[in-house]
Parts: sequence; C-alpha cells; structure tokens
Amino acid sequence: MDYKRDFNILIVDDEKILLENLYDFLKNKGFKKVYTAKNLKESRFKLENFKIDLLVLDLMLSDGSGFDLLKELRKSSDIPVIILSALDGIDDRKEGFKNKADDYLVKPFFPDELLWRIDAVLRRSKKIKGNQKINLGGVIFDKDKGILIKNEKEISLTATQFKILSYLCENINMIVSIDRILDHIWENSYGYENTLITHIYRLREKLEDNPRDPKILITIKGLGYKLVDKG
Repeated sequence: MDYKRDFNILIVDDEKILLENLYDFLKNKGFKKVYTAKNLKESRFKLENFKIDLLVLDLMLSDGSGFDLLKELRKSSDIPVIILSALDGIDDRKEGFKNKADDYLVKPFFPDELLWRIDAVLRRSKKIKGNQKINLGGVIFDKDKGILIKNEKEISLTATQFKILSYLCENINMIVSIDRILDHIWENSYGYENTLITHIYRLREKLEDNPRDPKILITIKGLGYKLVDKG
C-alpha cells in the first residue's frame, strides 16, 4: 500500500450484520473513521454532518433506492461512490455508472475485493485532487503558498482565512454547516459564530468581485456555507 488510509468511509446498507462486519474489517485495515447507515434518512444526516471521503452504497433500502441518494449527491458533490448491491443485471450497472458511480460490486463479495476497489478509487481521487492550485471562479487558491491569485495579483490570507478556505475546499460544492466549520477551526467553538461571519466576509472581499453578492463563497440560508468550484 503506497498511501495512508487517512480517510472517512460511509457504508450504507440495510443488513445489520453486513454493516457490523464491514465496520470492523475496514477499521482493522486502518481507515481513519468508518460510519454506517441503514437507510436513506441516516445517510443524508451523516453526509451533511460529517466529512465523508468515500461512500459505499447499497441500492435496495427500506426507505427508497440508493440510486435516489446517488442522484441527489451528484447535484452537489463528487465524492467517490462504490455501489454494493445484489442487483447484478446489466441495466442496474448501467444505471449506476450513468449516475456517476465510481465502481459497482455485486453481492456476495469478498471483503478484500471491496478493500482493493476502495483503495483504487481513493488513489484515483487523490491524484485528481492532488493539484494544490484550485480554480474558484477565476480566482486561484494556491494552497502550497497560502495565497489567492486574482487578476494576476497575489493576495495574502490570514492563518484563520487559510484554514477556513482549506476546509471548505475539502468539501467543495457541498454545504458545510456553521457548526462544522466552528468545530474544525476553533478547539472551543462556543461564542465564535460572529467571528466566523467576519472572517467569511473578509474572505469574500478577497474572492469576490462584489462581496455583497457572492458567487464563489455563498450562504445557504439556514444551513451554512458552500464554496463553488467553477474551474
């Protein structure tokens, strides 16, 4: 293995024993965190409230189809998805890849095969995201130098601005709740919400043509913030 399994995995399946076995298996293989969900409702909650690097998704769930969740997810996120299903028809596989699943594994399966596929998908994802220059609507965020480049001019960032922007980039095109940002940036986040609002506005002054009408770092009312990748 040529990379550390420093990733968070979410497994969605309605089979309790399978969930427990995969949780133990993947934790023992060194993954940072392994979350489980038995239906769409739990899946949506965990995708919204935790940083998930890869989703393992069953299709036949008690409250709907995994395809529905995949379609929803692809409207706002490009996190890797591996479908894990007893549906083995060519039309089912076609539907999965049509909706931008990264891989499709049919049950029954060997846990090691799932692990190999997870590793392969994450390696591909890591290479794609390995470029430390991120294009945000024409403004370049150079993570290596900790600066923005706008209209060919370098713009410095404070340490807190860098942390906030880096965290939002880890969740690019996804809504990130205020609580999640606070918990990530400040160890004791109580009372920092107004401070965060100030930092967000200062970031917008550097990112946006008009910080009062943001197009890159936008507010999703009642939910949080979303950094839009237009690159």
